[in-house]
Amino acid sequence: MGKLSDRTKNENGIALLLVLWIITLFAVICAEFSSTMHTETVIVRNYKDGEQAYYTAEAGINRAIIELERASKTTRQSTAEDEDQEDPEFVYWEPGGGPYVFNIDDYICEVVIEDENNRLGLNAFLRRAKTDPTLLKSLLESKVGLEGEERDIVADSLIDWWDKDNNITGINGAENDYYESLEEPYKCRNGEIPVIEELLMVRGVDEKIFYGTEKNPGQKIMITDEELEAFLEGTLENQEEIKAEIQYEWDNDTKINLGLCNIFSTYSQTVSLRLNINTASFEELLILEGIDPETSKEIITERNDKLFESTTDRLPQFKNYEIWKNNIKVDASNSTKNYKITATGFSEDRQISKTISCNMKLENTKYTISNWKSIN
Repeated sequence: MGKLSDRTKNENGIALLLVLWIITLFAVICAEFSSTMHTETVIVRNYKDGEQAYYTAEAGINRAIIELERASKTTRQSTAEDEDQEDPEFVYWEPGGGPYVFNIDDYICEVVIEDENNRLGLNAFLRRAKTDPTLLKSLLESKVGLEGEERDIVADSLIDWWDKDNNITGINGAENDYYESLEEPYKCRNGEIPVIEELLMVRGVDEKIFYGTEKNPGQKIMITDEELEAFLEGTLENQEEIKAEIQYEWDNDTKINLGLCNIFSTYSQTVSLRLNINTASFEELLILEGIDPETSKEIITERNDKLFESTTDRLPQFKNYEIWKNNIKVDASNSTKNYKITATGFSEDRQISKTISCNMKLENTKYTISNWKSIN
């Protein structure tokens, strides 16, 4: 009997151990299932937010097109006066202003409009540089910050990428032989350049040269989380002041080099630059000789209060006015207007964003859209 009792106790111990192992196994399975479900839920939510953010950005592009088309049919003053009667918070959308922020349900859209006519026509300028490469080299040195061999490589290679022959420009150019020898070979364009981003394929051009100096990463904007949320929703009282700080707070000791995309446009035909002072961006103003970052910031702050009515309206007060006064205008005298529209849609928690950009050509009251692309 004693042996039977001992054996029963041993079996009970084994059964208890098995039960504990089974419970542990089920706990692990449940935990893994719960983790998997949580991960899938996050993936689905992120996908949903990403899709919604994309369509919010698309809505921003379409609203910008409507605003610009409407503005072309009337004057700024009459439009604003008419709209003010219905909506005292009316904001007239124009290149150089913004970013323009609006909500679609819980999603936020931010739109930036740039005047492409404020940039040099890339193909027209390269046509001119073909006969006088020093023009391009001087521009690359003074505005992009390139020197010596690096400057010569970029200048000569840009001309070779554009011209139709296979003759190497100078001693630093590059034609088909160079591009076809790369690890991932491709052919030299040898013709008119359709989009500015194609310059990233040219020998010597990297992202730093193409995009230029990034804003100072050490800048500090004194704004709370609540103020940031209100800013994104467009309800912050000092919206314009915060916007100016976010866009133009630079370290004055840091030299700002422009990128090729700040200087050139494939949609402009301008060779001798004459900026529209009412639409030029911070970077575009820096193209003008005599305008430094602080002056550019001051001009934009001044025009945010009221657009300049003439080239002598409040502008003579700014630094080096006599140097750059002949290279500015205050109206869009071009019969054809070229805009770049960039819209970013944000999810409700602002953790996910999607950006779309396109180019809009507006001639009289007819417009065409090109170079539509999703950036992220």
